[in-house]
Amino acid sequence: MYIIKNQTYSLITGASSGIGKEIAESLAKRGNNLILISRRRNILEQIAKYVIETYNVKVLTMPCDLTEKDSPKSIYLWCKENNIIVDTIINNAGMGLFGEFFKQDIEKQMSLIELNINCLVKLTYYFLPDLLKLSKGYILNVASIAALYPLPYYCVYGATKAFVLSFTEALRFEMRDSNVTISCLCPGDTDTDFFVNAGNVKKKKPTQPPSIVADTAVRLLMKNEPVIFPANANMMSKIPRRILKKMVFKRISSYKV
Repeated sequence: MYIIKNQTYSLITGASSGIGKEIAESLAKRGNNLILISRRRNILEQIAKYVIETYNVKVLTMPCDLTEKDSPKSIYLWCKENNIIVDTIINNAGMGLFGEFFKQDIEKQMSLIELNINCLVKLTYYFLPDLLKLSKGYILNVASIAALYPLPYYCVYGATKAFVLSFTEALRFEMRDSNVTISCLCPGDTDTDFFVNAGNVKKKKPTQPPSIVADTAVRLLMKNEPVIFPANANMMSKIPRRILKKMVFKRISSYKV
């Protein structure tokens, strides 16, 4: 099916801050219409107003708690009912929890898995058949450099990101002869609210700006890069896993839990 580009939308989850917000702006710079999804209605509306005025694209907002199991299907049905054609899915929404596994509330950890894994898989599942009907479609799943090694004190978070990387690479192979580009973003430490929200308030502030991560992600997604390692993550991705694991364990041993 041929669809005029300005009739389609890029859907971004976790679009109210950090990497998601910057990816939305990076796509808007390229003329993409946007669907912004996050829990924070007021912030989404502010971002939408700014993007519309700055880049003259269409922006829709959908306040939504993606830890709720039926949210991905609700998003898909909302798009279908409103005849919204989505050609790009940015599965960016995610969260972390810092601390020893057995001391963390199990329900919070289940919500983390619901958001980081289940929501991403469901959105991909619902939208992929429609993407295959278009002349071109894109899916970007946001993992982390932590997908490459075990991450003590973030053990559930790290495991979810390992899942995202494995899932994306496998799905990419299945879709290798299709019109859909599927890539995985694995950023390193980035200057967002992630560590504070995860409960690691003493973590040193990272230096990698989310805008650079976002621009790299969008540029390399369009170039069909399988796994995208921006800036500081690129060097780490080249270190053998057994050595990288030792480096991480040594570094993380100084964390105060």
